[in-house]
Amino acid sequence: MSSLSVSLAKQEFLLEAVKQSYEGFLLADPSGRIFYANQAVETISGISNDEIVGKTAKEMEEAGIIISQSMKVLKKDPLTISQKLCTGVEIFITSKPVFNNSGEIICYVSNYRELSSLNGLHKEHHNQLNINYSELQQLRAQLLKTEDWIGSSYKTKALKEKVAKVAKTEAILLIIGESGVGKEVISKTIHKISNRNNEPYIQINCGAIPESLMEAELFGYEKGAFTGAVTAKPGLLEVANGGTVLLDEIGEMPLHLQVKLLRVIQTKEITRVGGTSTKKLDIRFLAATNRDLKKLVEQGKFREDLYYRLNVIPIKIPPLRDRKEDIPPLSQHFLSKYNVKYSTNKHISDDAKRVLCEYSWPGNVRQLENTMEQLVILSETEEIRLFDLPKEMIKENTTEIEDEIIPLKQLRERSERKMIKLALNRYRSIREAAKYLKVDHSTLVKKIKKLGI
Repeated sequence: MSSLSVSLAKQEFLLEAVKQSYEGFLLADPSGRIFYANQAVETISGISNDEIVGKTAKEMEEAGIIISQSMKVLKKDPLTISQKLCTGVEIFITSKPVFNNSGEIICYVSNYRELSSLNGLHKEHHNQLNINYSELQQLRAQLLKTEDWIGSSYKTKALKEKVAKVAKTEAILLIIGESGVGKEVISKTIHKISNRNNEPYIQINCGAIPESLMEAELFGYEKGAFTGAVTAKPGLLEVANGGTVLLDEIGEMPLHLQVKLLRVIQTKEITRVGGTSTKKLDIRFLAATNRDLKKLVEQGKFREDLYYRLNVIPIKIPPLRDRKEDIPPLSQHFLSKYNVKYSTNKHISDDAKRVLCEYSWPGNVRQLENTMEQLVILSETEEIRLFDLPKEMIKENTTEIEDEIIPLKQLRERSERKMIKLALNRYRSIREAAKYLKVDHSTLVKKIKKLGI
């Protein structure tokens, strides 16, 4: 094979490698006009390369492809540009000029990455626990596929990543979140993928057991320990030996029992009520609360030493209103569940879906599930329509202005902002939203900037 043939073959290999790279790769002429983009650019951005190739960054911004960007003038030094696209993806671009033998710039070569992915990698790097990587990947895949834990928003994925890292450790976890947010689901998931998954899982609701009975329920009692104790009985901690215990609503535990719980956690031993001998335990403790334990410590309602013993690794679950991308899959999951239960075939109208997604859900996932069961039972047609929804949801989604006098310009801007938000939520692109709002694409882009959407 001649040297020319070898050179051409190497060029073909190089071009094919660039085409198949997982990282976005762009080439732009000296004026900044893009003349090449590999397939990864389209995959990362969600925008066809036909809409990118042939344009400058400024032209893409004017066309509504780029919503916001950190622009820098192209020059001889390497630079970085961050851009937010109409698809909602944030892009991080590093660009470097390419010179000919005369020192003239002949083009710019740029790497194209998704910013959220970079942030995720950075976070993972700084929080890496000592777990085998291949095993961790299997846990992540298992968590993403689990039917119990529905959700694919960025915050939910980040939470699943953290749970995957700590599940197989023996660390005590403090699961924090509002009522109904899914603390029990996460606790069960941790047990399911832990090394104790074949052992007992016991959930103890510290707020549901009467204070007078809690000590006996937790630690058990010996025969004759109190009136009515005709036989000895093991406590819940003893029953859970070898497995996992979730101390739910831990903030409700009485102070005098907090001392005994702390001793159990530290010594892994219990003494039954009325007993004298100790029993060894092997338990992985999880705790859950919807209260601010730090504030309870300051108020003298929760022991500081127990707080720090439990708060080894906090698992904070964001409320549903902060991860609205999870509402559609959760709604569909519960709809399917209750369609099966009640032998129905209900589906949700687009307008009803929009209101469900915009509602603040103070009761979180539990409220969403109860609402879907209610809608399946009470809606009179197979389609669950807007007026089938609970009144408080519709009211919250409606701007009340009857008792408010505001300038007409402000009222017009408020109405425009609401309609544009609804259109952007419903349709996939600014261009499509403009079509249904019956305005020019460029006009809609300007309004989005003006109204700060």
